[in-house]
Amino acid sequence: MIDELQEDDIVIITDLTRVSRSTKDLLNIIDRIKTRGASIKSIKDTWLDTSSDNPYNSFLLTVMSGLSQLERDLISQRTKEGLKSAKARGRNGGRPSKRNDKADTVGLLYREGYKIVDIVKQTGLSRATVYRVLNDLKLK
Repeated sequence: MIDELQEDDIVIITDLTRVSRSTKDLLNIIDRIKTRGASIKSIKDTWLDTSSDNPYNSFLLTVMSGLSQLERDLISQRTKEGLKSAKARGRNGGRPSKRNDKADTVGLLYREGYKIVDIVKQTGLSRATVYRVLNDLKLK
């Protein structure tokens, strides 16, 4: 898109944080846009307008971009710490497996000689799931 820009074109973005993941990349992108003679305006960040060579705008852009990067890094760090803490408590995350709740029942019924059809009716599991559980339990 940047290569197709012409002089006096305006690139409209919704939010500064949607343009790039890092401050360095954002500043490079904006520099490339300005080099083509175009400018960039943000809907959310109304202060962002590169159509004029205002040094305050450049400074504010650098600071806000750096703050956005810091916020992303902090969120990432907290998420990783939370996942590590949950794993230490024995939590794996994700939806609990439907099979695990009834795996013992399936194994018990199978060992007692129940037919697969009867196990399906009693547990409410699908036939494929019953076979999968039996396979996991090394009974089939």
